[in-house]
Amino acid sequence: MNLYVMRHGKTVWNEKGITQGRTNNRLSKHGIQETQEVAKNIKDVALDVIFVSPLMRTMQTANIINRFHNVKIIKDDDLIEIEQGIFTGRNKNSLSEEEKILKAERSPLAKMESYEDCYNRVNNFLKRLKNSDFKNVLVITHNCSATFIEDIVTEEKVDFANGNFLRRFKNAEIKKFEI
Repeated sequence: MNLYVMRHGKTVWNEKGITQGRTNNRLSKHGIQETQEVAKNIKDVALDVIFVSPLMRTMQTANIINRFHNVKIIKDDDLIEIEQGIFTGRNKNSLSEEEKILKAERSPLAKMESYEDCYNRVNNFLKRLKNSDFKNVLVITHNCSATFIEDIVTEEKVDFANGNFLRRFKNAEIKKFEI
């Protein structure tokens, strides 16, 4: 199976450095443009299906890509953004030193989802996907989930205690893997 993994296009909150979490933000003008460019670049890929996080920014990204494919778009909760708890809606530059520590530790006190839980959700999705008959699949999700998909399919060991494991998928970046 060819697996194409994409992070959603840029939102206004991405541009302002605001933590989105599971909010339903829309793509910015720039995000729409960059997604349209990706759509043109992969228009000749014979996609079977598009799986997306159920959030608005990923759905909007999927709809732009799907203009060239007209395939089924399936929302999957296992692809949703990692829960950012009390930091949702906050500018990253406005955090106190104590808050930065809480955020870095993914503290349950801050009502955040752990990296391990996000990894396990994504792994559950991939296990289900591997049991399907699809040949060319596009997954549109968020940075953390996309990174964990890459880690799982490339068999990269993740040291959750380290915290330096998150590769940054740029907005509207797409990568291809064979699984």
